[in-house]
Amino acid sequence: MDNIILSVRRLVTEFKTSEGKVIAVNDVSFDVEKGKVLGIVGESGCGKSVTSLSIMRLVPKPNGIISNGQIIFDNKDLLKLDDKDIRSIRGNEISMIFQEPMTALNPVFTVGFQISEALELHTGLKGENVRKKCIELLEIVKIPRAKKVIDEYPHQLSGGMRQRVMIAMAISCNPKLLIADEPTTALDVTIQAQILDLMKNLIDELDMSIIFITHDLGVISEMADMVVVMYAGKIVEEASVEKIFENPLHFYTKGLMNSRPSLLKKGDKLQCIQGMIPSPFNMPKGCAFEPRCNYSIDKCKVEMPDLLECEKGHKVRCWVAHQKVGDNHER
Repeated sequence: MDNIILSVRRLVTEFKTSEGKVIAVNDVSFDVEKGKVLGIVGESGCGKSVTSLSIMRLVPKPNGIISNGQIIFDNKDLLKLDDKDIRSIRGNEISMIFQEPMTALNPVFTVGFQISEALELHTGLKGENVRKKCIELLEIVKIPRAKKVIDEYPHQLSGGMRQRVMIAMAISCNPKLLIADEPTTALDVTIQAQILDLMKNLIDELDMSIIFITHDLGVISEMADMVVVMYAGKIVEEASVEKIFENPLHFYTKGLMNSRPSLLKKGDKLQCIQGMIPSPFNMPKGCAFEPRCNYSIDKCKVEMPDLLECEKGHKVRCWVAHQKVGDNHER
């Protein structure tokens, strides 16, 4: 399809550990449309970040390996490119904002030096020209005193300013696809709102596509066009942001919403999802969410459901949801 910029198909990413093999991303497929935002949501350990690292071909070796699948970007399978070719795409056509700006930024180099690296590598800008471009990027992301900040070090900046620097680095080469891995984590509410507004403006101004990764459904409701909900390495629900919030079909998605105060209706009680994500070394035979689900049936314990379209444009991996759709069709 002409409007698809990234197509991930049957992606499997594994890690070898001293205790055995861990499948962090298990048969994951999704598309990202041009100029749109795909939100990937789920609690820690569900495979969100590993999915993004797989797309960037940054899964740590030798223990990490992408063992199956295709990642088609601009009609090229990124998994088949050699190191030189993937480096020409990474940071240039596909960029990433990492979770923790204080650890992602190098503490011994100035902000300007770190932004200029990608510019010099991919655009060939040098000297005063690259400095001017760095200042321009800092101004685009609304950093005050850009001409001074360019010569400062990460520790001299606040958390929100460091995050803006990360965004400036990510957009420096006008990427077609931006992957934002929890870009508002550890920021206070006011700064978080500013960062989200900045990213919305960048989508319009630069015509980028974004994969927005977060555990926060409130952020997803503001940012995303399409939503993928992940649990234990698999996609459990996929739909437009409107469908997900108007009619969530998977009990895990419902649990995430019920545990978020800002998404509750007046009079509703705040709830939490009982239990923990299962150990990757001891995954349930059937649905991975079954041990934590209050609505499971016998089939959930013994067989993993497929990700099926229960409504037009709305897919879910849940036996109970599939059963309800079947009952409605029979009526």
